[in-house]
Parts: sequence; C-alpha cells; structure tokens
Amino acid sequence: MYLKIFGLPAHPLVVHATAVLVPLAALVVAAAALWPALHRRLGPLPLGLAAVALALVPLTTSTGDQLEARLPESPLIARHAELADGLLPWVFGLFTISVFVTWLDWRLRKATAVTEQLASSPAVAVDVPVVAGAASRPAGTAGTAASQPSGEQRQSAAPTAAATAAGGNPVALRLVAALLAVVAATGTVVQVVRIGDAGAKAAWSDVPAAPRPDADGG
Repeated sequence: MYLKIFGLPAHPLVVHATAVLVPLAALVVAAAALWPALHRRLGPLPLGLAAVALALVPLTTSTGDQLEARLPESPLIARHAELADGLLPWVFGLFTISVFVTWLDWRLRKATAVTEQLASSPAVAVDVPVVAGAASRPAGTAGTAASQPSGEQRQSAAPTAAATAAGGNPVALRLVAALLAVVAATGTVVQVVRIGDAGAKAAWSDVPAAPRPDADGG
C-alpha cells in the first residue's frame, strides 16, 4: 500500500522526522554514557529517544521503497536507497547500547545503596572474621569486638560489596559503555549525513536552475 499523509507521499514527511530525531538520539545517548550525572538527570530520555529512532528507520525506508517503485529508475535514487538500508544496523546498535547504559546506571545505583547500607550497619559484614579469632580474646570482650568492627574493616567491606552488586568493575564497565556509545553515535550521524546528501542529489540533480526574473536588473 502506498502510504500518504494529507494526500502527499509519506516519505518526504517521515524522512524529516528521521533526519532530526536519529542524530538527536545518537548525541543524547553518547552524552549520557560519557557523563553519568547527566544520565541521572535525563532519566529514561536517552533510551526513549533511541527506541523512537529505531522505530522510525524501518518506517522511513519502507515509505522510501514505495516512492522509489513509482519513480523512473535512477542511479542516484538507487544509491540513496542503498545508503538508507545501512542505517538500521547503526541505530539498532545505538539502541542496544542505550539499554546497556540504562542497565549499568541501575546496577550502580543499587551498588551505591548497598555501600550506604554497609556504612550505616557494618556489623553484619564482619561478624564471622572477628568471631573466628574470639578464642584468643578474653571471654568478656568477644561479643563486644564482634559487634563493633574497626574503621579499616568498614572501609574494606564497602567497596567489595559495591563491586559485587554492580556485577563487575564499575569504572571498566563505564569506559566500555562510553566507548561503544561514541562509536555507535558517530557511525549513526555520519550515515544520516551520507543518506541526506545522496537524497538531495537524487531529488535535485535533474532540476534545471531557472534564472530569477530580476536577475539582469529588469
């Protein structure tokens, strides 16, 4: 079915939304991956934009194929369609990375909560090591030592629990997420620019330049 919007071919209308939202999603996802504090402020916005971009790309290519089928064959149109087909893998990668960044942010928030809980009630984390050495302590002091761990024990227990809750090294995961986001965002934006350039050439290359009526001063 040939899709129209208000009697006009849908592709020229949909493609403008894609040309704006896809690069915007790429930039927001990359910024959120590079600056965790910004991601916390933006909340689900990066993931939402990436999802909208992922939905727009197949719609745009589908309407483009419909329009291409109704136009005369042209190498420029074929080149434009070929480049457009290469955008979906980039946007899919961008969406996948946005899911990973959102998941990582949630895991790190959980790790922070665990660390704060340990700092407020550290006795649970160190009962076993202290009790193991209680045989060498006087009977009257064993229970007190077990319930009151030292400052060094509290400091060493909190990072360990945080790393465990985060599912690995948080710094390394952040670096990997940021690198992948920058690569996907760069590839997406470059591909959009290439598609737009090819589309402009296909649309306007055969249009003769008409002189303005007042070009000669008449």
